[in-house]
Amino acid sequence: MSDSEDEFYKLKYHSIDYTDMQLKNAEYVCCEFIACNFSQANVSGTSFEQCVFTDCNLSNPVIKGAKFIECEFDACKILGLNFGYCSQLSLDITARDSRLLNCNFSGLKMKRSAFTGCTLEECYFEDAFLVEVDFSRSVFRSTLFHQCDLQRAKFIDAEGYAINPLTNKIQKALFTLPGALSLLDYFNIVLK
Repeated sequence: MSDSEDEFYKLKYHSIDYTDMQLKNAEYVCCEFIACNFSQANVSGTSFEQCVFTDCNLSNPVIKGAKFIECEFDACKILGLNFGYCSQLSLDITARDSRLLNCNFSGLKMKRSAFTGCTLEECYFEDAFLVEVDFSRSVFRSTLFHQCDLQRAKFIDAEGYAINPLTNKIQKALFTLPGALSLLDYFNIVLK
């Protein structure tokens, strides 16, 4: 497929290697991708709506103008995606037990998205609208939250996050101990 306006509905794709392939300008609705490799694939202008990606490798695909609408990522590796290149102002995704490395979610509205049981490493959330996003059981490494709206977000049993309560809105966000103690790091106080 290349530069086509193809539409695909309720199809299953299993163990397909899309490495360096052109999947541009297609529309996938209610499709399942299982153990597929999207490394370096070009999905520019492609729309994925209500699609499920399971055990897939999404390493550095080109996603300019792509859409991910109500998509689920289960046990996937997601590397180097700048979701700001998508052609949508609002991103509604669910990631479970996935590994996200060097991904950028800055400037996006992601109300009610979820990243549960995930590892988020060197990811960026700047000026992002993350109201009610669920980060429960996730592990954060070198991930930045800056000028984000995290009201009513869930960080239950999450660890490693660094959230400055002075530069992020965290009203009514849910945290659990001992992780919540990291919120005090920004106040230059001593606990005994």
